[in-house]
Amino acid sequence: MQLSLDLIPADIAGKEETLEYRENRARAAVDACFRRAEIHFRRQFERARLAFDLRGMAAAVAYPSRSAIRINRRLLEKNAEDFLLNTIPHEVSHLIAYRLHGQWIAPHGVEWAAIMRDVYGLEPLRCHHYDVRASLTTAYRYRCGCESGHTFTTRRHNNARRGRLYFCRRCRQPLVFSHLEEPRVGRDIEA
Repeated sequence: MQLSLDLIPADIAGKEETLEYRENRARAAVDACFRRAEIHFRRQFERARLAFDLRGMAAAVAYPSRSAIRINRRLLEKNAEDFLLNTIPHEVSHLIAYRLHGQWIAPHGVEWAAIMRDVYGLEPLRCHHYDVRASLTTAYRYRCGCESGHTFTTRRHNNARRGRLYFCRRCRQPLVFSHLEEPRVGRDIEA
């Protein structure tokens, strides 16, 4: 049985699409996901603390040891329905898997995937497909031996500056910074 928006309390439905409204819908969706998991597993789970302060290209991040979820407010705003139906269950599944199986499981392992399928009726997808181009402010061009060209985000560029090595998947040569440019619409950015 797939999660649906009708699980979100009616007192939230029908209000104006304000920031507070979207955040309340996200909170209600998280609560609905926990309720569904509690029914499925016949046990109680500690509720997650929510923060709407995540920035960048990640839609949301779960912190199982702290029982917390950080949500990207901008991506929630632009992708509200899909966010509530897919991203929220994805993150809650991380918290449930941690509570059931402990800290040594793989983040997107079989335990997490089983919760996505069995509890929420969702395909266990690792990544979202939201348009994140608006969050891209700068593009860093890198080159390699085959000259296929690579574009890095600011985060990956900063990691490279601090000594992390990245290699071309095609020629397996190290990627070397070439130049800075403004991102263009439709460009694939390596996260």
